[in-house]
Amino acid sequence: MIVRILSGTGDPDAARALAGLLHQLPGAEPGPALPDSTLLLDTLARAAEAGIDELPEVVIVHDGITPMPALELIREVALRFPAVGVVLLTADPSPAVLSAAMDSGARGVIGLPLSYDELGARVEAAAAWAGGVRRHLSPQRALPAVAGGILVAVAGAKGGVGTTVTAIQLALAAHAAGRSTALVDLDLQGGDIASYLDVQFRRSMADLADIADISSRVLHDAMYVHESGPALLLAPGEGERGEDVTDRSVRLVLHALRQRYEVVVVDCGTQLTTANAVAVETADTALLVTTPDVVAVRAAKRMVRMWDRLQIRKPQDTTTVVNRYTRGTEIQPSLVARITGTKVASSVVPAAFKELQSVIDAGRLHDLDNRSTVKQGLWALAAELGLAVGGHALPKSARRGRRSLRDDRGQVILETLGMTPVILITLILVWQAVLAGYTFTLAGHAADEAARAAAVGQDAEAAAQRDLPGAWNGTTTVDRGDGKVTVTVNLKVPVLFPGAIDFPLTVHGHASTVDEEAKR
Repeated sequence: MIVRILSGTGDPDAARALAGLLHQLPGAEPGPALPDSTLLLDTLARAAEAGIDELPEVVIVHDGITPMPALELIREVALRFPAVGVVLLTADPSPAVLSAAMDSGARGVIGLPLSYDELGARVEAAAAWAGGVRRHLSPQRALPAVAGGILVAVAGAKGGVGTTVTAIQLALAAHAAGRSTALVDLDLQGGDIASYLDVQFRRSMADLADIADISSRVLHDAMYVHESGPALLLAPGEGERGEDVTDRSVRLVLHALRQRYEVVVVDCGTQLTTANAVAVETADTALLVTTPDVVAVRAAKRMVRMWDRLQIRKPQDTTTVVNRYTRGTEIQPSLVARITGTKVASSVVPAAFKELQSVIDAGRLHDLDNRSTVKQGLWALAAELGLAVGGHALPKSARRGRRSLRDDRGQVILETLGMTPVILITLILVWQAVLAGYTFTLAGHAADEAARAAAVGQDAEAAAQRDLPGAWNGTTTVDRGDGKVTVTVNLKVPVLFPGAIDFPLTVHGHASTVDEEAKR
């Protein structure tokens, strides 16, 4: 039996010693030593593209490799390439190091300086293990070596915003598009997917918590294939069992699911735990569902900031979905985007709870009518996310619904454009009224100045014109009698632009005062 061996070490001395001994092992076919973890993972990924049989049986990792730490690299290789036996090469083969290596997924530990017998025994054991895994996987071909499934994590800003309904409909849309789909309930203490889909179950996520190597058969035994098509991995019926599910077990399960299904949708609930944090962190798309009200949007902002502080996911890598949307709501999707700092899906879900009432009461959300605007909105969201490629999952009525949503937005634009002339006319009338009022003010002021000038024998008309802007030219009349002088200033009201055209309206300004000139 030929054993292909790939080694990773940045130490030239260790690389030479390892290569010398590996070439002496019977049946060994060692490749060149790779100097860093990035090159090692890339080499394995390229081999995996050609199939599981093209992967090396054994990978030897030196504990001094960079940039990824050795134990983390071992864990990554074990998760991404489960049919490869990984062995750690270390100068400290203590029980603590051995235990840490085993926890990371290593099949053995080799101490330095190298021993021919120890090296041969560890390589042989790892190769035998890899061969057994490949024999188990080969008939079913259920776990291709390269993860290709799309992982979508759906979380809620708060309770009651429609997280589970969103997750279920996304999974149904993906399956309707012809893609193999898994739906996972990671709301471990209060998951409701089973209730929404009328499922009676015995196995759950908690049954996979203590399994280190999740094979295709083990995964299949824990899942429930629903009548509507998607395979379900449900939350435990007893909420306290959710504490048994650790972040490590979730990481293994999600990786295994992505090896089997083209689309994996995870309902993360509304409470952040170490388990569902893994789903949000590793997801290709993280959705945060909210409703357009102050309380929910504040909760969404709080959730996004917490993800950012805990370095789970950055706001710009999160997509917010607005549920129960109405055109007249004060909080529009653009405002949600500014408040949360996230992207907002262009597909919004309308507020039509009455459409859901009957199927939710019956526990058969999968029977929701294709004419439902809620279903149309969620399936349009699936197409936007690439789960239903090109929108093929949408029934004709749903595609019409997508068009109607776009038509509604177009109608708003047309209505706004139709109001533009009315708005412009209103602004013109307001401006003209301002000009008329200003003319009244100017006429009164000019009359006062002219009356004071006439009272002392000065030129009244010149005094009236002194403070008038050039666009307001008028006439001035002076009347004397009974010891008083009365002045009238007549001004034309301009049309829109002073100095261009005068309005056929004359404003009269009057003023009178004691005739000082007559007393003399």
